[in-house]
Amino acid sequence: MKNNNKLPFKRKRLRLEHFDYADESYIIFGTICALRGEPFNTPGLAQEVIQSLLWSEGKGRFKLYCYCLMPDHLHLLFSPGPIGWKLSRGIRAFKRFTARKSWGYGFHGGLWQRSWYDHVARKSEDLIATCEYILNNPVRWELVERAEDWPYSWVIDVLPI
Repeated sequence: MKNNNKLPFKRKRLRLEHFDYADESYIIFGTICALRGEPFNTPGLAQEVIQSLLWSEGKGRFKLYCYCLMPDHLHLLFSPGPIGWKLSRGIRAFKRFTARKSWGYGFHGGLWQRSWYDHVARKSEDLIATCEYILNNPVRWELVERAEDWPYSWVIDVLPI
């Protein structure tokens, strides 16, 4: 017997309601996942993604504290940039641009999952721990023995602690 009393599927909200994602005073730990596979094992594409990330930061779309590009995802510690864009707008532009770049490496369609995940840092101690977590991700994955040996991670700006 078919259950007609089921509620329609409602997508879970990933963003906080009533949170100002354009306020530069907030620092966000974000994760953006690849749509499929491990596209960032392709060194040329990985370099294109990093260059695009740094370009976006340089244009004021967001302020980037540290990052780590893994084979299938990107971790960021960042805040909205001085141009006043919400983080979602800056991330969307970054994802579109890098997806187009991936086509030159034989990838087709989208490069990234539809959404991204965020966590608002609440204390200055969280910033240091989060940055250490981000930079040590390749060590936990056993891709390198030391975080400094991973070519796709870096600390960009001084943490505001």
